[in-house]
Amino acid sequence: MMMTMTTLGRDRGVRASSSSSSSGKGFGGPTMEEKMEEVKANDMLIDALVEAHGAGEQQVLDVVCESLLALDKGFWMRYAMRTDSCESSEEKERMADLANLVMKITEKLVKQSEKSLDSAQGWLIKLLQQAADEQGQWHLPLNEGEIDKMRAFMKAKLMTGAQGQGEGGLEEGEEPCDMESLLATSYAWMKKAMEDEENREAQQVVPLLQKVLQLYASEFLLNFSSQAELALLQAENEALEAAGDLPSSQPAKEALEGLLMSNEEEWNAKLAKMASEEACSEDALLVELQKKKELIILGMSGGMYEQRVLVEYLQELEERVQSAFGGGKSESAQVA
Repeated sequence: MMMTMTTLGRDRGVRASSSSSSSGKGFGGPTMEEKMEEVKANDMLIDALVEAHGAGEQQVLDVVCESLLALDKGFWMRYAMRTDSCESSEEKERMADLANLVMKITEKLVKQSEKSLDSAQGWLIKLLQQAADEQGQWHLPLNEGEIDKMRAFMKAKLMTGAQGQGEGGLEEGEEPCDMESLLATSYAWMKKAMEDEENREAQQVVPLLQKVLQLYASEFLLNFSSQAELALLQAENEALEAAGDLPSSQPAKEALEGLLMSNEEEWNAKLAKMASEEACSEDALLVELQKKKELIILGMSGGMYEQRVLVEYLQELEERVQSAFGGGKSESAQVA
């Protein structure tokens, strides 16, 4: 199956859709209890901002970054009410100064986010180009050589520094890739392609983007030792294993590493061989997978695309293990 670069070219403007702050509340709208909870939440955020303002601008920035999506119309209406209720002109002035600072920080963060998404789209196109032929066409399914080119590019260009072990590095003028934005863009493009049911060419973009997610998960799980919090949790696990307080199997560890180094298309054959040769037990392999999953859940911020990709990847591999060893009945599917 063949497709061209024009499909992606039409989708360059696709953005990761942000979740709306409003949601259906039923025919009667929000209840009094829900309204009171919203007021309480806004008051807590306002109090946190006021306290941070007394400590300095960096502290305000930290609070805004953590609560950016909560700074909606309802928040600012409550902020205005709180400001009006101030007893002294000095207190009102401090609230006004804080509001201006929060707005400036918010505007700056939004612009940075848009810039990151634009850069991520460019990097995603370059990554996918690694698997295209000289005419800019892809031939699906991708062969091993094409997948290896994508993997090498991702390691060298996109996962350098804190996120991987890239050796090629960036050339002069190239901006580092924000992986969270790249993954968000991948999901957005997949969603758009799958919704365009009548456009067969757009549908064919999906397996390419799935491969991006798979390669990211594989490389991250093999090379996350530079992630401070994850490395600390891993060290704690190793100490527990050494003390005999946490189950551990060296054959299972080696088997899992081999699977992570393999392309997803090879999993079924490798797992079938492991099961037939009894290289390691199903339970031991599932324990090692569960350890990885717990590291990701405990060591990464929830709600991030990076965490979502990694957890879905490990869950898919877990299902493949169960199917190969006879412990599960789930059908294999692409990681998406």
